[in-house]
Amino acid sequence: MQKNLVNITLAAVTEEIEIILESYPKYPYQEAFSPSGLRQNLIAYVLSRVPNRYVAIDSESVPCQTVEFRCSSEQLVHIENLIHTGIRDVLHSYDKIDYRLLEQVKSYSRVASW
Repeated sequence: MQKNLVNITLAAVTEEIEIILESYPKYPYQEAFSPSGLRQNLIAYVLSRVPNRYVAIDSESVPCQTVEFRCSSEQLVHIENLIHTGIRDVLHSYDKIDYRLLEQVKSYSRVASW
């Protein structure tokens, strides 16, 4: 019987991110971390800083079977703190990237105006 490996920490982190982002203003936070925005960067930020737990599930089991992952209150507080820190750090690094690109565009436009 074949088994699939599932990262159950991912589900817990994703759920906490959704809950925490609801407490932030729509602009710029909720928009920046929308599913089509920087949300994956934030998830990766948090997951790379916490121990991840995995479970092996039979591939023949019900497709919509969910695996519950219960964090200790200490783990949950740690994840929440990482999410808040990640929101700041990911936006900050995005601003730096955006700023550098803006500076490159400005320098190219100066050259073109000679």
